[in-house]
Amino acid sequence: MKKGFTLIELLVVIGIFGIILLIVVPSTIRILNSSIENTMKIQEKEVEDAAKLFLEDYCKTPLDSNKVCPLSKTMIDGIAYFNGELSLDTLVDNEYINDVSIRNNECIGKIIISNNEAEAYLKCGEAYTTEGY
Repeated sequence: MKKGFTLIELLVVIGIFGIILLIVVPSTIRILNSSIENTMKIQEKEVEDAAKLFLEDYCKTPLDSNKVCPLSKTMIDGIAYFNGELSLDTLVDNEYINDVSIRNNECIGKIIISNNEAEAYLKCGEAYTTEGY
């Protein structure tokens, strides 16, 4: 009697591995994409918070000669509303965030400050990231 596998046994084992791969690979890719998306949301929130801190420090407090607010200011009923675009490089230069990389090169590297000083958001959604994405 010869030792070894028959062709049928080998094909069955290859088929089993194929079925396992069909089950495991898509779920692994789905988990990876989900984790990247969650990371992007967290990093987007980090940039948003940094923009709010910059706004508090440079635009809402009494300004000294070293602090220049890059945003336009409108007063309505004694409340200051700021509008305009804030560069991500400004946040990096002033050490509000670490180095920024942009996932989508079509996006401009700016944060839009809307009519309410509490609403800072990124122009391209999840395209801006910090620390390597």
